[in-house]
Amino acid sequence: MRCVVLLSFLLLFVWRWGSDARAQQPVPTLVPPTLVPVPEPPVVDFVPSESAIARILRDNRVRVGVLFNEPPFGEFTVRGEVRGFDADLARRIAEAWEVELELVQVTRLNGIDLLKRGEIDLLIAAQVHRRETAAQVEFSHTYRVGRQVVLVRNDNPAERLLNLLNQRVGFVIGTESEAALQRWQQARGLTLLTQPFYTLDRALGALFAGEIDGVAGRYEQLLRVAGDGIFNAKVLDEPIELEPFAIAMTRQDANLRLLVNRTLQYLIKTGAMDALYTTYFQGVAFPIDVSPVWAGLGDDAPKPQQFAQNVPFPQQYATPRILNEKVVRVAGFAAPAPDASEGAKRVYQFHERLLSEIARRWGVRLEYVEGGDVFELLELGQADLAVGVLLDWSVAQRVDFSQPYMLSGDRLMVKRNSSITGFNELRNRWVGIMHTDIGATERAQAWARSINANIRIYSTFEQDAGAAILVQNNADAIYGDSIKLIPHLQANPDLLRLTERWYSRNYTGFALPRNDIDLRLLVDYTLQAMVEDGTLNSLLALVIPPNSEYPQFEVIPGSSTYYGISLR
Repeated sequence: MRCVVLLSFLLLFVWRWGSDARAQQPVPTLVPPTLVPVPEPPVVDFVPSESAIARILRDNRVRVGVLFNEPPFGEFTVRGEVRGFDADLARRIAEAWEVELELVQVTRLNGIDLLKRGEIDLLIAAQVHRRETAAQVEFSHTYRVGRQVVLVRNDNPAERLLNLLNQRVGFVIGTESEAALQRWQQARGLTLLTQPFYTLDRALGALFAGEIDGVAGRYEQLLRVAGDGIFNAKVLDEPIELEPFAIAMTRQDANLRLLVNRTLQYLIKTGAMDALYTTYFQGVAFPIDVSPVWAGLGDDAPKPQQFAQNVPFPQQYATPRILNEKVVRVAGFAAPAPDASEGAKRVYQFHERLLSEIARRWGVRLEYVEGGDVFELLELGQADLAVGVLLDWSVAQRVDFSQPYMLSGDRLMVKRNSSITGFNELRNRWVGIMHTDIGATERAQAWARSINANIRIYSTFEQDAGAAILVQNNADAIYGDSIKLIPHLQANPDLLRLTERWYSRNYTGFALPRNDIDLRLLVDYTLQAMVEDGTLNSLLALVIPPNSEYPQFEVIPGSSTYYGISLR
């Protein structure tokens, strides 16, 4: 018996010793480092002495921060791979630049700090472009507009957020959803009955159990976590807040910003962005208004070596002088000649009212700088902004551009009762071109050739374009600049219409001194305030064809005050 006890003790000792030894051995794993944020050293703000492009070229590698736990944007799979929309976007960018890609794990709390310390070159991590964050980093053009929404059960009759005022809305503590709910309430002076939860699955469990009436969250997260339960629920059409996602980089790295923006536009033009969207967002194609493509983009992918490696700073920042002297010097604004076309007069009237509205909101007067090349005037510091400039890559390394405020482009005007929808129905038929629309003949013929069609060209005066179709019967359609077609559509609303397709999209904005970031943001935020309060659409009625949808120009969420100016 004593031997049996001794043997049992020895076996137990060996088992425990082996178990402890195994516990002390490193276990191979594909799991990345912990996602729990750890204390970081203090961030030191600095003015970059060179563009990150210089380091990317030296190392032949771009370091991109992504989230490893935010599907469908980024997640670390059991295969040890980082997948998701943001991760694949980073891959497309690196491929276009012909450099290696290093994906760096970031969290929601340390991504901006890693960027500011130079440990990553770009941050593509479902990063919402907000105005307060733009005070720390530079942002690319928006690559996706997400939504903070409320999910309710199907039996809930609510259609808008206001219908939830007396209902209980859950949210997860410390998330963007909590902040979005707070901002929504503050902006309207309303109070919702909100209930905090530690996790989204607990909040959704409470919703389906009838304990609460709605759950606030990012649209993609709600659909993913709800699983099959989503068939018993619906998302309110009205979002709590829109979330423009953009790529973040070191502030005032103007050349890197240009390289990234041109690459995004290249991916849009080539269809690569469409492919990413359909893969990760339920087959939805890339919305054309999210990120306008500028003129002069070209067909080739941009390369880092095509951009300067320095950081160009303005000799003098314009905003302090503008606000001190109460004067904005405007280039490129001149009254049209008496015999100018109706379209030219409309554009002039639009810009006159736009400039006056900006001056009113800033509390300044306008001083017009006459003559000279507008880009040179900006480069020499003789003008603060140039109006009516086509957003064009050919001058993008000389000046900065504001966001667009006007859209025009080639359209087809036909009889209202016509069956014509495009060039396919115009084979061997007459297409009218206006004398004042330079290059329209070549553009129309190029579209016809693209579908192996022949068209006949009829040239007409701008003021006679409508009559060429309706009275003279000399043309089956008029092809040309949408603004030039407006007077004819307004004069004959029951007889003429536009086909649906835009054959070109030309975006107009302000040209600004290069890398004067405060002035650029002031101009952008002012235009966005005019979008929000309806002023811009009211002005655009002069230059948008009747019955056409107005362009959805961007609004970055955040304070309506910038540089001490209340913009609304």
